[in-house]
Amino acid sequence: MMAPNLQKAVENPPAPADHEEAVGKNEDVIGKDEKLLNELGYKQEYKRVMSSFQQWAYTFDYTAPLGFVTGYYGYMYTYGGPVTIFWAFIATSFGTLCMAFAMSEIASAFPTLGSVYFWVAKLVPSKHAPIISWFVGWAYLIGSFSGTALNEYLLAQLIATSILIGTGGAHGGGYQTSNSGIVGITAALFLVHFFVSIVNTKWLGYLSDIGAAFQILSIAVICITLLAVAPKYQSAKFVFTHFIHAPDKGIHSGVLVVLLGLPWFQSILTGFEVGSHVVEEVVDAATASPRAMVNSMYATAGTELALLLSMTFCIQNPENLLSPNTATGGGEITAGVQIFYDVFQARYKHGAAGAIAFTLLAASSLFFGNITNVTLTARMAYAMARDQGLPGYKLLVKLTSGERIPVVATIVTVVGSFVCTLPAMGSSVAFEAITAMSTITAYLPYTAVLLCRHIFDNDFKPGPYSLGRWAVWVGGIGSAWGLLMSLLFCLPPVFPITGSNFNYAAPSLVGCMVAGAIYWYTSGKYTFHGPRRTVDDPPPADIENYNRAGAQ
Repeated sequence: MMAPNLQKAVENPPAPADHEEAVGKNEDVIGKDEKLLNELGYKQEYKRVMSSFQQWAYTFDYTAPLGFVTGYYGYMYTYGGPVTIFWAFIATSFGTLCMAFAMSEIASAFPTLGSVYFWVAKLVPSKHAPIISWFVGWAYLIGSFSGTALNEYLLAQLIATSILIGTGGAHGGGYQTSNSGIVGITAALFLVHFFVSIVNTKWLGYLSDIGAAFQILSIAVICITLLAVAPKYQSAKFVFTHFIHAPDKGIHSGVLVVLLGLPWFQSILTGFEVGSHVVEEVVDAATASPRAMVNSMYATAGTELALLLSMTFCIQNPENLLSPNTATGGGEITAGVQIFYDVFQARYKHGAAGAIAFTLLAASSLFFGNITNVTLTARMAYAMARDQGLPGYKLLVKLTSGERIPVVATIVTVVGSFVCTLPAMGSSVAFEAITAMSTITAYLPYTAVLLCRHIFDNDFKPGPYSLGRWAVWVGGIGSAWGLLMSLLFCLPPVFPITGSNFNYAAPSLVGCMVAGAIYWYTSGKYTFHGPRRTVDDPPPADIENYNRAGAQ
């Protein structure tokens, strides 16, 4: 029999010295993070259990490269064809990367929840901070709801396309999912995402790891399989020079065709900053957050370019992509799936199985992406409510006692986003408007942040990540790019303009901002005075008087 002391030592061996040292260093970093957060005015409410890699994975998951490239390929192909798919994507990647670099410097200086609206409040003169930061936050929150709605709706559409192909195709008696059926699928997906999104932060980190690995592996599988299975390839001349003049869009200018196509490329490169919404749950946040931004941009642009080139080279019949006389039923939203179908059909005389498998991989990509969408929108709502910037802020700031999860904010996110999907049911115009809204309301706040960084004499002090003397140039290019994209998203995509093809993104944005203005002038300005301190706050009953006194 083993001696008692020896047995205890075997069962509970002492931690190695290097392990103890690592744990100690990690605790020191967390202490530094908490101190910095206190200096920015906030208590440490969330648990810092996410690593820098998990923050990157969380950000990368949001971009859902496979899902969005598959869903948007037809739109990118329509506005310019293969030549824009390559060259416009390169140009868009460069402009977006400039924005990511410039915003990374700001994120490093202010590693706290609230993202763009908090950053703006710190960058503008204090007397203007409340109104400017609130409207920037309001616009960004609208975009977060729209983006969540868009992801879920596109996911439901890919599932419906898989059902159609699997039951015989558009001209083989396949089952066409009705609008009410799409609503049902979307509602079920939102319900699943609600329960997945209220897991604790540690499990959210694990899900981000799994999602990032899935995104990369699934794209690799599809690229390799397409190139291996396709019996023929398009020529390099076709891929890099062939231009398509937006068929049936009534656009006579080639330059305008290219400009109208750019927003679709921008849509698949949006979201590089979403890791900032879990920054108070990340270890070594001031360094991890800017790295997550820039590295996610590299990963997103790289994987999407590989997928776009593989799909374009493997087009078997260009006429099939937008034709209604195909298994997918035609249209921009199914063109990517049609490429998958045609490749397997050309090789095996049966394209359904391969197309369904690849489409479900694309749908899974969006599923992981919407975990990020739901959680970031809930945390953005929590951040603004923490500063008393939203109606019902006393409920929205409630966190679960154990895992510190904003469940009420998550419920509002899911219900509100589901309502945003309803106009798109059966309407391609409404779908395009939601797509534009989700990106405009991201890029206008992005641009506002960069302009405030360089216009105002705000004595900005960089964090660990700094662009140095390049900040003005990179920020200037990023600002110009953001303004250009915001303008292009408002242009009509079809001519002549009618009520059925009008771009409703701009009116929708104006309507949302008017609603925000009504709330601001009737209530918001009395409770929201910019990011407020929660460190050493008074009891909740005295918060409103405390803030009024602070504002005075």
